[in-house]
Amino acid sequence: MTEDKSKAAKTEQEVPEKSKKKKKAAPEKSKEAKKIKSLEKKLSALEEERDQLKDQLLRKMAEFENYKRRTEKEFLNHLQNANEGLIIDLLPAIDDFDRFLEHADDDKNSASLKDGVALIHKKIMDVLEKKGLKTMESVGQEFDAEKHQALMQADSDEVESGFIISEHLKGYLLNDKVIRHAQVLVAK
Repeated sequence: MTEDKSKAAKTEQEVPEKSKKKKKAAPEKSKEAKKIKSLEKKLSALEEERDQLKDQLLRKMAEFENYKRRTEKEFLNHLQNANEGLIIDLLPAIDDFDRFLEHADDDKNSASLKDGVALIHKKIMDVLEKKGLKTMESVGQEFDAEKHQALMQADSDEVESGFIISEHLKGYLLNDKVIRHAQVLVAK
C-alpha cells in the first residue's frame, strides 16, 4: 500500500506541476503573441515608410532628369546665340556695303573697285552664314509684324494690300530667331 500511496502522491504532485506549467505557458504565449503583433506593426510601418521614401526618390530622380535636360537645352541655346552681339554690331557695315554696291553702278570706271567690295561683302556674309545668320526675303511677302517693321504704307499696282512693296533695310535671322526686323514699305 505504501507503494500505492507514494504513486498517488507523485501523481498529485505531477498534476499541479503540469497545470502550473500550462498556466505559465499561457501567459508566455500571450506575451509572445503581443510581441509578434508589435513587431508585425513595426514591420508594416517600416515597409510603408520604405515605399514612401522609394516614391520620393523616384520623383526626385525624375525631377533631376528634367532639370538636367532643361539646363542642357538652355546651354545649347546660349552657345548657338553667343555671337549674336558680334553679328548685330557687324550688320551696319554690311548695310554700308549693300548701299555702296547699289550706287557703284553709277560710275562705270569703278568696275574693279565694285568687284573688290562685292568680294569682301560675300566673304563676310559667308562667315556670318556659317555662324547661323540668314537674310530675310521680304519683297513680295505678306507683312508679318514678327519679322518686319513697317516704315510706311504706299499705293501699289504690283502687289496686294498688306504685302511688302520694297525693303529699306534688310532683316536678319540668327538660328531662326529674328535679330533685326526688316524695314519695309507695305501696300495699302
